[in-house]
Amino acid sequence: MKLLHKIDYIPRKGEAMAVFLCEESAKNPLARELGWAEKIKETIDLKYFRGKSNETIFIPMTDGTCVLLCGLGSEKKITGETIRNASSGAVSIFREKGIKTAGIRILEAGDITQKDAALLAVEGLYLSNYVFDRYKAKLKEGNSMPLDRAVIISDSDLSDELNTISIISENTNLCRDIINETSDNCNSETMSALAKKISKTAGISCTIYGRKEIERMKMGLLLAVNRGSKRDPQLAVMKYSGNPGSGKSIAIIGKGITFDSGGMNLKPSGHIENMRSDMSGAAAVIYTLKSAAELKLKKNVYGIIPLTDNMISNDSYRPGDIFRSYSGKTVEIGNTDAEGRLILADALSFTEEKLKPDIMIDIATLTGACIIALGETVAGYLTGDEGLAGLLEAASAESGDRVWRLPIVDEYEENMKSDIADINNVSSEKNAGTIMGAIFLKNFVKSSRWAHIDIAGTSWYSKPRGYRPKNATGFGVRLLTAAIKNWNEKD
Repeated sequence: MKLLHKIDYIPRKGEAMAVFLCEESAKNPLARELGWAEKIKETIDLKYFRGKSNETIFIPMTDGTCVLLCGLGSEKKITGETIRNASSGAVSIFREKGIKTAGIRILEAGDITQKDAALLAVEGLYLSNYVFDRYKAKLKEGNSMPLDRAVIISDSDLSDELNTISIISENTNLCRDIINETSDNCNSETMSALAKKISKTAGISCTIYGRKEIERMKMGLLLAVNRGSKRDPQLAVMKYSGNPGSGKSIAIIGKGITFDSGGMNLKPSGHIENMRSDMSGAAAVIYTLKSAAELKLKKNVYGIIPLTDNMISNDSYRPGDIFRSYSGKTVEIGNTDAEGRLILADALSFTEEKLKPDIMIDIATLTGACIIALGETVAGYLTGDEGLAGLLEAASAESGDRVWRLPIVDEYEENMKSDIADINNVSSEKNAGTIMGAIFLKNFVKSSRWAHIDIAGTSWYSKPRGYRPKNATGFGVRLLTAAIKNWNEKD
């Protein structure tokens, strides 16, 4: 979608103008400036438009143009998410009506400046203007046809900001694409090839380690999970050098299980159908690196992506098996469906030892328990580092990718012990599953500053929610990009 900025904009036939108003503005809309649409004042009675949150009125004009009034609710309650979601509602109507070009104008948005409100509306517009239809034999008119062009009316120069929004939003949508893709077409080999291809075009270096290298590095946990697969495991290591004069770096590690059958602990119907999305963390890492490079952020960033599916065969790993990790610690397999933490454990140990970043953040669809605790709207995160917690909280507030901190309870370490190995991959007690997953990973981090983000709920929606569509959401690209941008190397 092409984004344009203008001081004023007059729609032509077949085009629309979306005007956003809060309740206070809507109480007397005839006294407010509605830009080009003077005829509204003469011909339309707007007294029934109250400006409530999610309220919309679509007004077709006799000259073939149209106006869409979008309510933002009470001034005191307006947030960035309010505006993004209101923008999403506008996009739904535009697409339903087959409108290809729309202007966006924010009249008032409470304490949020007009400039910031316009940018939030653009972001909501871009992220909701998404459809995954590559497998549709016949495309439908209407809501399957996205906007081609959006014109943002603002007295401020928004050129740089629109470029930033375009880059991050486009990469979020590309992230959604590969998560929505079938596991036949999105597997360990195609994902590592994608990381390599993106690296070439974005100015990122990328090294792909195959089975022989992974065996040589003795990544026993990644190899264990891969045993049931007909495809070799891969480890993709991407590096963006935005500040080559600095020795500081941040590493993000993404879980890349391209399909999770659950292994010998097979997932039942109702829980297995969407397991192509179990590589959402890996996808977020790839497109965060791409965003950082395209934005030319002055930071050094690693992206580490362990890749395999978790399948069943005669050679699949089994409950009761023991494997030696990259770190040297041995792990008893209590459940083959707790596989994501295994490949992340090897990736974390490798990253800390070989790449030596100042900060490590892993992102993973790790536990169903996180969905039970926080639902699909908020991701759980855990860290023992207050500075890193502050970085993620600020990035969450800025990006709209919401996170909530859960505690790392040291007493729970006892629950992860094994009688015959150094550690078990599941807890002996069936509770606090998200915390237990993080505690397992903590055993493979020696001394680095580290945080774990569980996106099991937020990466895949059971229904549309505002500007996030049903199925893949691309959660994490905006969060991690904001965290990298805001990271102060001196902290």
